[in-house]
Amino acid sequence: MEKDTNSARNRHDEKNWLEWLIFCLSLLLVLGILGYLVFQVINFKPTDPDVYAEATLDPSEHAPNRYKVKVYNKGGITAEEVLAEFILYKAGKAQEKSELLVAFSPKDSESEGWVTFSGKPANADSVAARIVSYKSP
Repeated sequence: MEKDTNSARNRHDEKNWLEWLIFCLSLLLVLGILGYLVFQVINFKPTDPDVYAEATLDPSEHAPNRYKVKVYNKGGITAEEVLAEFILYKAGKAQEKSELLVAFSPKDSESEGWVTFSGKPANADSVAARIVSYKSP
């Protein structure tokens, strides 16, 4: 009688085809993710931050002299304390400047902000944007 009990228990312990399929798919998924991470680690080449800024006129009802600012970092590491400067020019002369400080600009990122000027943008010819400074962590 003991033999019959063990064979019945062993039949219930065997995995069916669905359990094996899910196990194989899970194993492939885990191995694929690990392979991707190893590939990323092997091919990682840190480069300096490549930070630049753009400004476009974005007036609102309460801030008619407002510019929308985008700070981009296309480099390989994060830039900290990015200081961007924006200057209004008229007839080649600087009329006014404004600054924006971005705490962190991770690699391959885009940050948004706004700056305002007291002078009317219609009276200016152009706006120049430049990065004044930043730190590497």
